[in-house]
Amino acid sequence: MERTPAISSFLARRPLATLYRAPGRINIIGEHTDYNEGFVLPGASHLHLLFAVEPSMSQDLRVQAGRYEETASIDLDDPPIRMDHWSRYVAAVVQTARAHQLPLSGLEIIFDGNLPAGAGMSSSSALTCGLLYILNHQLGWQLPLEKLISLAQESEHRTGVRGGIMDQFAIFSARRQEAILLDCRSLEAQFVPISKEGPFWYLVDSGVQHNLVHSPYNQRREACERMVALARTRNSNVTALRDLDMDALHLLQEVADQEDFRMARHVVTENQRVGQMVEALTRCDWERAGQLLLQSHQSLRDDYQVSCVELDFLVDSLITLPGVLGARLMGAGFGGSVLCLADPDREEEITNRIQHMFADRFDQSCNVYRVALDDGIQIVDLQ
Repeated sequence: MERTPAISSFLARRPLATLYRAPGRINIIGEHTDYNEGFVLPGASHLHLLFAVEPSMSQDLRVQAGRYEETASIDLDDPPIRMDHWSRYVAAVVQTARAHQLPLSGLEIIFDGNLPAGAGMSSSSALTCGLLYILNHQLGWQLPLEKLISLAQESEHRTGVRGGIMDQFAIFSARRQEAILLDCRSLEAQFVPISKEGPFWYLVDSGVQHNLVHSPYNQRREACERMVALARTRNSNVTALRDLDMDALHLLQEVADQEDFRMARHVVTENQRVGQMVEALTRCDWERAGQLLLQSHQSLRDDYQVSCVELDFLVDSLITLPGVLGARLMGAGFGGSVLCLADPDREEEITNRIQHMFADRFDQSCNVYRVALDDGIQIVDLQ
């Protein structure tokens, strides 16, 4: 596992430090369904954050962000959350630990890695989950993964984003070369093997940074909640959009706000696409898998309205290229990356052409990553 210069320098000065790896999250399909108690199909990426950690005598968490060349000292008693700074995730973890009366003590931490920030791969969740895993291991909390997943979600809510459970579950629980069919209501998980013999998954990073706190992300969730409240006037058993099918949803169309209706339609149809994707991947029906990716993007663009010009351009351009089976925006939207399923024999051609097309249109570069499904968060053997 490649270490960055910042991590290597830390380990050279502190040879007794422990090394941890927290992967990014990719989501094959099932976008904006997790906080609607629906279904998702995520996995962990081989792109990751590395953490090097050593106990400290101080009464704070001293955290160095290698990629930003910054250090933040987070007080363990009552840390304020700076909403405009990466350290908000550290402070939120400390606040959550205090709220649950978990013991805290000083640590020296550095994190760095090859996981891009703001690209829709949940780098913020990787940071949050990594910190909680470290505290659980270093401070003897002895909490099970299920509890750590819940604490990670709670911590991210403290930063202003009312996200679901998918990112945290995948980062903690993923397995190499498998996706996770996750029921976000019951948290029941089924691991879905992904054939190594088929096409590969690629991420095309638009370079458009998204900040979910200042985006309309929370407004989308509020629209879903309004539709649930409306549905409950007809059926008191409805507690989430997960409980509606298209027939039930159409009964609400005349009385619903039309924008709210379209957003609910995305969630209902996206839940259906998750099951269809599992079937396609199980049969190695790559053409069908590509079609489902494109249908998901169209729904995210038109019904949920979380795409942007750059992401639409990437999807529209990619599907014209030989060897590309399908593509869609991945993550919350409003920027970030496009997930693409493509023939690995055409990787160089696809990469060169999409980078040239994007540069010609927007006068800026886009990065292309081949993504392998990897294991969840873990301690790294330093030997």
